[in-house]
Amino acid sequence: MVIQKDIPLQPLNSSGQAVAIDAPAPADVAQIQLRVYKQRWVVLLAVALLNNTNTMSWIGYAPSGNYVNRFYGEGSAAWLSLVFMICTIPVGMFAMWAGREWGLRTAILIAGYTNGIGSIIRVISSIGAISEEYRFPICMTGQAIAAVAYPFIMFLPTKVAGSWFPDTQRAIATTIGVMSNPLGVLMANLISPAIVTSPDRIFYLNLFTSIPSCIAMLIAVFFVTRSDPKHPPTISASQPQMPFTTGLKSCIHSKQYIILLIVMGGGIGMFNCLYTVMLELLCPSGYSNLFSGFCAALMIIGGICGAAASGTFVDRTKLYEETLKAGLAAAVVFGLIFLQLTLHQGFSIPIAISCLLFGICGLATYPIGLEMASECTFPVSETTSTGLIVLSGQLQSVIYVFLMKNYARPLQPERMGGQVCQLTPEDTVNTPKDNTLSIIIFSALASALVFLLVCFFKPVYKRLEAERAAIKTRATAQDITQEVSNTITIPEESAVVPLVEAKIVM
Repeated sequence: MVIQKDIPLQPLNSSGQAVAIDAPAPADVAQIQLRVYKQRWVVLLAVALLNNTNTMSWIGYAPSGNYVNRFYGEGSAAWLSLVFMICTIPVGMFAMWAGREWGLRTAILIAGYTNGIGSIIRVISSIGAISEEYRFPICMTGQAIAAVAYPFIMFLPTKVAGSWFPDTQRAIATTIGVMSNPLGVLMANLISPAIVTSPDRIFYLNLFTSIPSCIAMLIAVFFVTRSDPKHPPTISASQPQMPFTTGLKSCIHSKQYIILLIVMGGGIGMFNCLYTVMLELLCPSGYSNLFSGFCAALMIIGGICGAAASGTFVDRTKLYEETLKAGLAAAVVFGLIFLQLTLHQGFSIPIAISCLLFGICGLATYPIGLEMASECTFPVSETTSTGLIVLSGQLQSVIYVFLMKNYARPLQPERMGGQVCQLTPEDTVNTPKDNTLSIIIFSALASALVFLLVCFFKPVYKRLEAERAAIKTRATAQDITQEVSNTITIPEESAVVPLVEAKIVM
């Protein structure tokens, strides 16, 4: 039998001597097949529609709050918005755990069913056959069921981006998924005042939000067929993520993530608060329901444009930190200008411009902040890192709405002639308020959040560094494979054997 031996062909230097190659064996390098599937856009579409319709259900009552209060009862408009924030707090931890343990598809199905069923119950609450005393409890039940979907939905954009999209499309995928939320706010603020011109037209508002919610539910059920693609799109997507409890501890012990948790949660909370109480801020100074909806719409339109631009920018440059800090600082400046202007009459154009600029700068930071959360905590699951920020945002939303309402004072008698909050002079349900003190407190908190972010947030891009290290390893493995291909095999009997001393016998 002829024994085969592998003899590597080594490169020679200028002196003709062999050059040693110090590299690991190719067998020790993991070979991972990466692939991008078209189905990623279907999954993203389902998440975006759920996010959009759920937000319309949440905020749809606020722009027509005075009519809603007349139909469902005093204070009902505020409670129908607050229930989303309140439900998120106890459901949020379960949603993060379920998204990590049960997978993306299960989370989408839970969100789809609760969002769709809740919208149907709201329609039932406004049917003429329902007695007035049962309207609000039935509507609140449907709203609470739909609110269960919210924490499941809000971590989905970053999860879909990380699991289905390549690194060159992650930020823009997160932007599409996340910005469908404020797009829902835009639609609600434009359409709700146009539909609800009297209390008895609340039924048509509920119907308007129910139909697309049911369509989103059907798409989630029949078109999202799996949680993850067969082959991952990136190296980071192929790596195992931490268990839920371990990931939770990792987030809590990360100083940079805690800063992001406070600041991004505060940003979400303040934005939620502003478009929840937008009408209450503007009507004491004589600005109508339609103008309030228009301002919220400008805020969202600007935000969508800003987020699209920032998402594309950071996908190409990876300047997450710089874009986040600059955008949030500018947003606070324009936000403070807007709040001060709401205290005065006759500033429609400056208020509209400040809303637009606030949206461009503020909402542009939202998807970037969620991506930063994934970067700071990798390999923690996106459901955990994003879910905690959403939970923080909802908790702070409740706090900020409470502050705005609790520190509002009765409107001065000299300003009562210009207010448009009351539907009739005898209306005691919609009482106009002076929001001066509330705005001062709100402005101080916003400034403190920006100071914390700009001065103390110094992130490490763990996910990007892991992917770059993996790419370098793969490149090394390819070089080794090329080296092995330069190896020839010859029979051992043909090899040259060194001469040995021979003993001559005379």
